[in-house]
Amino acid sequence: MGKLTVKQQAWIDFYKQGKTAAEAARLAGYKGDNLNVIGAQNLTKLSNYIAERDKLLETPRIADMEEINEFWTSVMRDKREETKDRLKASELRAKAAGAFVQQMQVSGVVPVQIIDDIPEDGGG
Repeated sequence: MGKLTVKQQAWIDFYKQGKTAAEAARLAGYKGDNLNVIGAQNLTKLSNYIAERDKLLETPRIADMEEINEFWTSVMRDKREETKDRLKASELRAKAAGAFVQQMQVSGVVPVQIIDDIPEDGGG
């Protein structure tokens, strides 16, 4: 995608702040009788940039599984941490790795009681 105009950048910022597409257009300095159309056009035209911006903004905020596993491992290995915290970290790491697969075996017959609550005359 080419370079964005100042208005397009402002529109994206206002839109990402939770403004409607039309309100973002007005705040970004777009002029015209139908800001709804301008906002809708920007949604279409700038959708790839919005997605890239979302990814860029979310990446530092959301830990991926690799980061989570590294954290659990560091807590587990840190001798300064309390034993209960080290154990919990090791448990969570093991669960994430699938070490605790619970198997249940069910056998036998389960009795089922059928209750007929429909009146004899078939009415309701």
